[in-house]
Amino acid sequence: MKKRNIILTGLIMVMIFAMAGCGNDAKDDPVQTDLINYAETSLPAIKAEENAAVNRYNEVSAGINDMERKDIISAFEDEIIPNYTTFYNNLMNVAPATSEVQNLKQTYADGVKLQLDGMTALADAIKNNDSAAAEEANTQITEGKTKIEQHRSDMIALAGTHNINIKTENSDNSVTSEAK
Repeated sequence: MKKRNIILTGLIMVMIFAMAGCGNDAKDDPVQTDLINYAETSLPAIKAEENAAVNRYNEVSAGINDMERKDIISAFEDEIIPNYTTFYNNLMNVAPATSEVQNLKQTYADGVKLQLDGMTALADAIKNNDSAAAEEANTQITEGKTKIEQHRSDMIALAGTHNINIKTENSDNSVTSEAK
């Protein structure tokens, strides 16, 4: 009888320990924890400068035919480029803990850098009245936007892999909820 109780107690203990490992807690998944921190804390903390730059860029682009060249250059030099530079520098200071989220952030940083360089080149092209340089700058901005969209898609995919519901922004700064 005593031997049977010992065996039964041992089996119960094994089952308890086995079941304890079945949880899908964030603490059990470092990528999940890191991605949540990245998407819900790190990025929102630095988005104000990006939003200011992108919104002003969109305003200037939409009204470029009605604006004087000096006002366009001023908008780039005084608002768009400084805000986007601040955003880029702040993004570079974000330090994810896992390689998966580090790679995700690097894709974003690459896209932001392409856009920043394109915006800077576009300001110079406008200043110098150089339409060929403006075309090249616009191509660079478009390539950056593509990278940023890739970041968004990759973040949604990574969130799905790690069972996270995440909200992301489209390139026009509108928010889209993605559920996995």
